[in-house]
Amino acid sequence: MVEPDISKLTGISNIFDDDWTRTIYSVDASHCCVKPMAVNFPSDIYEIQEICSYAYSRDIPITCRGAGTGLLGQSLSNGIVLDFTKKMNKILEIGNNYVIAQPGVVKGVLDKELAKKGKFLPPDPASSNYCTIGGMLSNNSSGPHGLGYGSIINYIQNVEVVYGSGMLGYADCNEYDEKVSKMLKFISSLNVDLKSYYPNVNKNSSGYRLDAIFEKNKINPQKIFIASEGSLAVVTSSRLSILDIPEKKCLVILSFENILDAAMAVPSILEHNPVAMELLDRGSILEGWSGGDSGESNACIMFVEFYGNDNSIYDKVSNFEHAMRDRVKILESGYDQKSVDRAWNERRNSLNGAMKKGMGSRKPAGIIEDTVVHPDILYYYLIFLLKALAKYNLDYVVYGHAGNGNLHLRPFMDLSSSRSNSLMHVLASEVFNYITKVRGSISGEHGDGIIRTKFVPLMYGGTMYDVFKQIKFIFDDKKIMNPGKKVL
Repeated sequence: MVEPDISKLTGISNIFDDDWTRTIYSVDASHCCVKPMAVNFPSDIYEIQEICSYAYSRDIPITCRGAGTGLLGQSLSNGIVLDFTKKMNKILEIGNNYVIAQPGVVKGVLDKELAKKGKFLPPDPASSNYCTIGGMLSNNSSGPHGLGYGSIINYIQNVEVVYGSGMLGYADCNEYDEKVSKMLKFISSLNVDLKSYYPNVNKNSSGYRLDAIFEKNKINPQKIFIASEGSLAVVTSSRLSILDIPEKKCLVILSFENILDAAMAVPSILEHNPVAMELLDRGSILEGWSGGDSGESNACIMFVEFYGNDNSIYDKVSNFEHAMRDRVKILESGYDQKSVDRAWNERRNSLNGAMKKGMGSRKPAGIIEDTVVHPDILYYYLIFLLKALAKYNLDYVVYGHAGNGNLHLRPFMDLSSSRSNSLMHVLASEVFNYITKVRGSISGEHGDGIIRTKFVPLMYGGTMYDVFKQIKFIFDDKKIMNPGKKVL
């Protein structure tokens, strides 16, 4: 790869290759560090086309970046980084059941604008106050309410893209460009049951989501770009489905003696059809809810939320509380919007607390932080995890979306130590081997990135991984679009 001569991009004023800018963009929310050649703040699709054409002719990597909240190094590159937050950050249109947005739109900003019209886009990652729509599409983001509403891949109606060569592209249920058409023909020629290669879970951000393209006799080619981490094309705008905000919300906060008791209760809680079921354990327990005596110091907190549009929701919640009362302590119940919002804001803060938490030189490491199993076996999976952590004498924090079987578990490690890095790889191999055997996913919503891409063949097997590499080639024949992510 040759060093770029940025001066040749004469029509573009928003590209920088000074050391200060490159250093700032060499890091994200992961523990990785990769220094880019240059950073661009594109104004429109034409500028993106020019940069892509330039990079394509010189085999220079192109990587998209939103708020840099990715935990696996997705937005890091030694090529040209495109930051959309400065200029391509506009909400282009809000309709009755859709919104059209540029990739740099912050989710929290979009939430406020949609709320004015009584609408919302359900996926709500903990980083909603600063993460962008482009980043959410890149990772197939979800969040606490993924139990009731699914991931962002369920809401994508169409996309407009720029390919690595500079060619414009598009895809929706009815129309799509020639590259998408070639991809569909290739998949059809495989003559295999795609879903048999995919995990038996309702959240998955690992690999390319070919299984989501063909659903109920309907083709959704636009979904190939979701969870692709910018490795196929640059998404320049997206049209997303939006819903009416529910009129009533109720939140019940439960306290279990330990995390295993909480996991054991998950299947019975699911019978009551909540829209969210959040688990917070040990270091991630919210301040003031861990109990007053030492006997409750290891308590595990569970948020269970219900939505509705009439008063029948109160009977539903009452029945749930009655069913739970004999087996768990009910800490708090919130039936008004203010109480519910306060509790969720504190839950979001717990994530930030867990991220910052440290024990000396050890910090929470994020390689097995996003695994998913079927919720019916969450209890057995946790037993396996706790034994593995005990074997290596590792402290940890754990929280996550229990209703989906999606755990965010972070062992404490000294990430500057080569021994810790080796141990992290050994632990990940053990955990991901277990995940593969039970048809789970190594990533529910955080993606693969630099750190987990090497484990994608383990999860999907050689046959499907070869299909992924062919998909990559169809869209990105020079392998310049965010290389090292999704496939190697």
